[in-house]
Amino acid sequence: MKKSLLLLVCVSMSYVLMAQETVKQREVGVVFSNLDHFGFTFKIGNEKSLWRFNSLVLSGGDSDNTSVNFDSEQKSTGFGVKVGREYRKRADGKLEFRYGADLSFSYSYSKSVETNKIGIGYGSSHVEKVYSPGVNLVFGFNYMISENLILGAEVLPYFTFKTGTSINQDIYPIIGKEVKRDISGFSYGFSSSSVLLSLTYRF
Repeated sequence: MKKSLLLLVCVSMSYVLMAQETVKQREVGVVFSNLDHFGFTFKIGNEKSLWRFNSLVLSGGDSDNTSVNFDSEQKSTGFGVKVGREYRKRADGKLEFRYGADLSFSYSYSKSVETNKIGIGYGSSHVEKVYSPGVNLVFGFNYMISENLILGAEVLPYFTFKTGTSINQDIYPIIGKEVKRDISGFSYGFSSSSVLLSLTYRF
């Protein structure tokens, strides 16, 4: 609840500050991370600086596997949002450089269940929920395909704190043993998933 409230306050502050400046430019488009995760972006401001709002689908899947002895099921989902500010400097030709920073928040959920079909029918399950607030820098460029269509690329060095729970449970016909532990830690640096590609329309 506290994490959701903090995210709402950050977004609200961005809108308040954004309303105090003259809006001359808007951009909307799609973003890609690691070429297999996608999301949407919206930017508003002027030709030199813009507020940026990104949503990114991190993962998602649902699969079932059956063999002679075992049944297994895996589910996963995740999403992320980022709110930030970027500044731009026009270069020669069709290039413009941009830099800035984002506040970020992501959530991931995964569950796996394995059941033994032989004997007493025992099995095991693992459930994990992780919340990750953070901050990242923005360094990138835009290539102007046309007056309104923009191809962009940026790198996002990051610092992220994560918190959540991991639950392991042995499943028996009558009773099961559950082991729950807290997940916490932080990470920072740069990885292949820190590269973001975008295709946006300016109006």
